Amino acid sequence: MKGQLNAFLAALQFLTRIRLSSGDNSPDAWQRSVAYFPLVGLLLGLILAGVWQALSYLLPASARAGLVLALAVFLSGGLHLDGFIDSMDGLFSGRERERILAIMKDSHVGAHGVTAVVTLLVVKYSLLTALPPGHLWLAGLPLPPLLLLMPVLSRWAMVPALTCFPYARKEGLGTLFKAGRGRRSLSIATLITVLLSWLIMGLPGLVYLLLVGLVSLGWCNWVRRLLGGLTGDTYGALAEIAEVFVLAAYFFWPW
Repeated sequence: MKGQLNAFLAALQFLTRIRLSSGDNSPDAWQRSVAYFPLVGLLLGLILAGVWQALSYLLPASARAGLVLALAVFLSGGLHLDGFIDSMDGLFSGRERERILAIMKDSHVGAHGVTAVVTLLVVKYSLLTALPPGHLWLAGLPLPPLLLLMPVLSRWAMVPALTCFPYARKEGLGTLFKAGRGRRSLSIATLITVLLSWLIMGLPGLVYLLLVGLVSLGWCNWVRRLLGGLTGDTYGALAEIAEVFVLAAYFFWPW
């Protein structure tokens, strides 16, 4: 049990600003932490949905959406947004593999990254503004199910990317998580996500999970064709893409 707790704390430490404990920073704990990415997503979802509902009594939808979006960026430390920006800069540069990897590692932000992140945030804000009131009762509050489910699925989307696809660099984030290995972690994470999706939204939640799985598979295969593998930036970009996809999918299938 202690080992599993350390793995969860490692996932929490990596994916958020929340620090419950220094935890175990051993390579084994980091590799096993991948299985608990969806649970970290659930914790984030509970915070976002709770704040969303509290603000619904105080602010109009547009202001509430902006504050919840800012909170989501703050809680994640901008980790996934940073990866998204770097990925867009590199992948849409039209260069060869080595140059793309160099661009993604560069701390400077290019035109592709700026354009992409502004578009991403505007789209996410617009979708959040149009989100209907919550109807999942928890602790006396009618929480919006989609805000609970979205972080769970977006964090799960990174798990197959980490466990089933090779890492494009010789060193970096993927080596910490032993990218391309850990199918047991994928099984555990998927089981957790299936249960959470069912509890939060029932059958529609499972449909969203399936769709996010297809998005993750498509993104990973495309990046692997370009780079021969994935990078830490592309993991973060996938999380952001999955979040927007879940929000957008709701308006096509508004269960």
